[in-house]
Amino acid sequence: MSQCARCGREVVGNGQSASLCPQCAAQLLSPSTVTSTSSYGAAPEFGATPATILPPGPAPTPPPPSRAQRLLRSPSAIIIAINILVFAAMALQGRHIVNFDAALVERWGANSGALTSGGQWWRLLASTFVHGGIIHIACNMWCLFNLGWLAELLFGRARFTLLYLLCGIGGSLASIGWREGALSVGASGAIFGLAGALLPALALSRNARLRQALRPQLSSIGLFVVYNLAFGAAIPGIDNAAHVGGLCTGLFLGTCFPSGYSQVARHDRLRVVISTLVLCVLFVFAAQYAVQRNRAWVEMDRAEDARERGDLTSAIAHARKAVALHPELVQWQFLLGTALLDAHQFQEALVPLTSTTRLSPNWGPGWVNLCVAQRELKQLPAALGSCTTGTRLAASDPESWFNLGRVRYELDDLPGAIEAMQRAAQLAPNGFDENLQAGLLFITARQPQKALPYLQKAHDLHPSDADVTRWLNLAQRTATSIPTR
Repeated sequence: MSQCARCGREVVGNGQSASLCPQCAAQLLSPSTVTSTSSYGAAPEFGATPATILPPGPAPTPPPPSRAQRLLRSPSAIIIAINILVFAAMALQGRHIVNFDAALVERWGANSGALTSGGQWWRLLASTFVHGGIIHIACNMWCLFNLGWLAELLFGRARFTLLYLLCGIGGSLASIGWREGALSVGASGAIFGLAGALLPALALSRNARLRQALRPQLSSIGLFVVYNLAFGAAIPGIDNAAHVGGLCTGLFLGTCFPSGYSQVARHDRLRVVISTLVLCVLFVFAAQYAVQRNRAWVEMDRAEDARERGDLTSAIAHARKAVALHPELVQWQFLLGTALLDAHQFQEALVPLTSTTRLSPNWGPGWVNLCVAQRELKQLPAALGSCTTGTRLAASDPESWFNLGRVRYELDDLPGAIEAMQRAAQLAPNGFDENLQAGLLFITARQPQKALPYLQKAHDLHPSDADVTRWLNLAQRTATSIPTR
């Protein structure tokens, strides 16, 4: 036993620190009591005993981060939050949450064979943050929550974020490369990528203790992958191409990316950079393949845009290219024929519209447009047959009855024409052409009283139309001049 050199307490001799008791040592190590003079052995005061200065001890352990801090630092939590925010914004815009329609998800960045490979490559990544409904996002975020923490543990936050984004892009590229004209959304491609990366990371981890501790996770992840791929193959509407693409991307990155902690940081960074560059080169080739696979869809998308702008020449040119690549698609034949009708190229429109009715004989609009082309070419008996079929298949379509009425009139079937045009006006009560033509047919049949309500409706719809005003005045004068009994 010895005495403390500062306070005189008895202490156990223990090398250099034997001359100080624990209380005095703690005071001397405190920032409030250690000064420059005491640290460097300035002359002690009269009567005081010199104190032995301890070597600096270990730095105090910082307090563990709070749960909120851990969430803010977790890329998994941040990605989940972004997905939820995007879903909430879409729900507000679409005003429902169960299932979003195709137009809404496309507007928010859905992966599309026509749009993405047509130049909007940002959709490859944006689509991984867009979901089709509440069940879709709930399932994906649950899987991400369960796989994300393990991937963060093995790869670290930075490598995890890079891996997740690359797997999402890989899944999107596989989707448009495998499924022509595909429209898909969701984080499942990236999530499958995480599962794929975890498999080699767990099996090949350099940390034996970590590998042993996480061995049960290996079989669970393998079952997750097999079950969901089988489920996606059995259920229509699930984009299994994105799942396979994300999985293959994850397997590659999980094998190449270092997992756990290493003393050779420079070597690890080099592996990450090289594997990322190799993957980007593979992505370029995959994108070129997707462009070739979706060339027809790109042409048709451009044709639709040009037709909406009123540029019929470009619309017809793009539609011809698309139909040449996929002549079996009825919608494309129909769009080409309709664009040719709009451009008054009636003879040219006969071929795609005839193909439309041959490919889809029970689709009314195809027969109606074929009827229009045949009527313009004065093929009236053929037009009558096409229009009759059109009204039978599309009985609630006012255009089908309108065109049938015009064909019957040209075939001198005035009662049949009036009957068809009345039906068209009933189905389209605010249709200008339907009401006007019905009124004119009644005037031709010398029934001005019956013509008045139709002509009045047409005048109300277009009060500045001088011809309509003249016909209405004529019907009113004629109706009042007819004697009544």
